[in-house]
Amino acid sequence: MRTYVVGLLLAASIVPALPAHAGPAAIEGYVWGWQPGNPNYIAATGYEYSSVGGAVQIIRPAVGVYQVRFHGMAGAGGVAHASAYGANHLCTVSSYGPSGTDEVVNVRCFTTAGAAVDTRFVANVTNRTDGAYLGYLWNDDPTPPAAGHIPPAAWSFDSTGSTIVVYRSAVGRYQVRLGAFALDSAGLWASGYLRATAYGASAKHCQVLDPALVPDPALIEVRCYDDTGFNVDTRFTLTYSRKLLSASATVDLSGMAPVLDGWSNSAGGAPTVTELGVGDYLLTFPGAGVPRGHAIGAIMATPPMFCTIHAWWPSAGAENIWIRCYDGNVGVATPAMMLNIGFTA
Repeated sequence: MRTYVVGLLLAASIVPALPAHAGPAAIEGYVWGWQPGNPNYIAATGYEYSSVGGAVQIIRPAVGVYQVRFHGMAGAGGVAHASAYGANHLCTVSSYGPSGTDEVVNVRCFTTAGAAVDTRFVANVTNRTDGAYLGYLWNDDPTPPAAGHIPPAAWSFDSTGSTIVVYRSAVGRYQVRLGAFALDSAGLWASGYLRATAYGASAKHCQVLDPALVPDPALIEVRCYDDTGFNVDTRFTLTYSRKLLSASATVDLSGMAPVLDGWSNSAGGAPTVTELGVGDYLLTFPGAGVPRGHAIGAIMATPPMFCTIHAWWPSAGAENIWIRCYDGNVGVATPAMMLNIGFTA
C-alpha cells in the first residue's frame, strides 16, 4: 500500500543557517506566499496568521529565495514546514528562528531539475507544547550514528515526555522514535497529521513512509530524496499531531474506491474524496468551510513522490482542498494511494 499525506493547518535580514534560541513565548504562524516575484510585500489575504497579531511580511532577495517575517512573534525553538503551492516545485525550509523581535522562516524553492524558481508556497511555524498528542523535531544530523541521534531539545517536543531519537538505516532513510506517535501507532495516528520537510538550501524533499509498511509500528520512517528521486542524506523537520486540528483524515486510495482509515471533524461529518484527474484529488470537509486558513500538502507513499496544494476554498459550508501529486524525478502527475488531511479554522 502506498500512502500520501496532505495537511491543512489553520491556526529584513536573513537569519543564520541554524535556528537560534530566544525567549519563552509560545508562537504559531502560517502564510500563503501568493506573489512569487514580488521582492517585498505584506501578506494580507486572510490566509496568513500570527499568534501575536502582527504583520506577516515576505521578502524575496533572489530567485526562489523567500524570507517570511512574522513581526513581533520571536519565539524559542519549535518546528517549521514549507511546500510549494499550485505547481510541481520543491520547497525546503533553509532556516528558522528569531530575528530581533520577529520570527523568521527562510524558504528555498526549486524546479524538479534542481534550479531555483519563483513559485507560490505555503509555510508555517510553531513551538506549541499544549497538545496531548503532539510531537515535533528538527533533525540537525543528516548521518546519525548507529546508536541514534537525539535532536536538539530546543527544537524538539514530545507530549509523552519521552526522549526523541533519530536513526538512519541507509542513505536517506531515517527512523524516528517519537513517543506521541508511538502512543497512537495502533492506528489512531490516521486521524491526525504527520509531515516531514527537507531542511537546507538545495532541492530535496522528504516524505513519511506508510506506517503500515514499517516493521516497528512505534517508529516513523522518513525517506528523503534529491531532485532526481535518488536517496539523499539531509536534515529535516517532522511533526505529528492529533486533536489539535479542527478536522483531519487519512484516506486510502489503493482500492477501487476511497476508504477512510481514520478521521475527525469538529464542524461536521466525514470528509469525501473526488478524483479529478491523474494525481488530482479534491477533499471536502462538510461544515468546516471558512474563507481563510492555511493548507499544506505532504506525502506518505511508495517513494519517491511529493504532493502540493493546488488550491483551497469554502463552498456550501464545506472546506475544499485540491491536491496534486507528482513523481519524485521529473514531476509528472502520478496517482496517489493515500491522503492524510488536517484542518483548523
